[in-house]
Amino acid sequence: MNRNKKRYLMSGVAAAAVASFAIGGYAWYKEPAKTPAGPTVEIRRGSLTETAAASGKIEPDVQVEVKSRAPGQVIEVLVKEGDTVEAGQLLVRLDPTDAERDLAEARVARDRVKAELAAAQASVAVAELERKNSQTTQEVAEKSAEMGLGSTDAARTAAHSTKVAGANITLRRAQLSSSQAQLKAAELAVQDAETRLKETQIYAPIAGTVLDVAVEKGTLVSSALTNVSGGSAVMTLADLSNLRIVGAIDEAQIGRVAPGQRVEIRVDAYGDRVFQGVVDRVSPLGKEVSSVVTFDVEIVVNDKEASLLRSGMSADVEIVTAEQKDVLLVPLLAVQSAGKRRFVRLASGEERPIQTGATDGSQMVVTEGLSEGDDVLASAPVASAPGGPQGQGQRQGGGQSPMRGMGMGMGARPGGGR
Repeated sequence: MNRNKKRYLMSGVAAAAVASFAIGGYAWYKEPAKTPAGPTVEIRRGSLTETAAASGKIEPDVQVEVKSRAPGQVIEVLVKEGDTVEAGQLLVRLDPTDAERDLAEARVARDRVKAELAAAQASVAVAELERKNSQTTQEVAEKSAEMGLGSTDAARTAAHSTKVAGANITLRRAQLSSSQAQLKAAELAVQDAETRLKETQIYAPIAGTVLDVAVEKGTLVSSALTNVSGGSAVMTLADLSNLRIVGAIDEAQIGRVAPGQRVEIRVDAYGDRVFQGVVDRVSPLGKEVSSVVTFDVEIVVNDKEASLLRSGMSADVEIVTAEQKDVLLVPLLAVQSAGKRRFVRLASGEERPIQTGATDGSQMVVTEGLSEGDDVLASAPVASAPGGPQGQGQRQGGGQSPMRGMGMGMGARPGGGR
């Protein structure tokens, strides 16, 4: 009897052990399903910015190549590279010797023509007086002939003299007109010579900074007016208070770019420092290079510290084409696709279909399917377990509950149950 009791007791212990093992084994099998198959991210609200990227060089809005209108030899350069100048400031002086001589000769020629004009005017006055006298003589001769006191031949001679006097007036007046025209030409020659003399002093056409000085004392320069090549460049000035960048935007992005959009500008000299700008103009004409069509976009730098930038610097720009605020965001790597369907994996392993919106290349807007606070796998699993859904079926040992790590960036947390 004691033996039977002992047998029953042992059977009960064995049954309890089997039941306990079965329950524990089931729990061991189910526990890994709660452990994420990789790092997770918490869905949060934030802002998403869409941009169009380009690169270009910083250049002044106004840049002028100063050329000499007069030929000559440089005798003095009054500025150097980097100097700030005002509009109308004297920059360079040329040797004025030739221009002064030309002016003196022009004035002598003008004075000579003035004398000739005075003589022509006097000649006209004399001719008019002669005709008046001839007319008086003719009238007397004709009356004398009528009264029989004089011959008709004398009357005819007097009439002929009057006609000759009239012709002489016409000739003298023509000479006077010619002298007047010559005087005008001489006056213009003097004015031109005076201008040439003034042009031996070269002034700044704009206020700005001297970027380059192309001449020095002794340099011979040619006139920009008479030389077919456009004359010699003396220096380059630029208004560095207004800078711009001209960048090329791919035709696939140009439809999103418009004047007035904000621009973020970066240059190598200042690392990750961002300067602000604005789109000023979008070219209506595309350029094709190696079968790639781009459109020029002109960007004005309006940053309060734009003075740190230098003309000629290479710049990378990002044009902000759209901004969305307070939207649900998911990492782009977490989004999977199957045909036209998009979905994510929740931390529990559930496949969740979603509707998405814009992306900035690293994040994507979620319009349907997720709520703030949901946990999803931060990236799509690399492989699927045999016979199970993608990212499931791999069992984790230990039977421990998963522990969340510290959130980073968008709330990414490493998974794992240990």
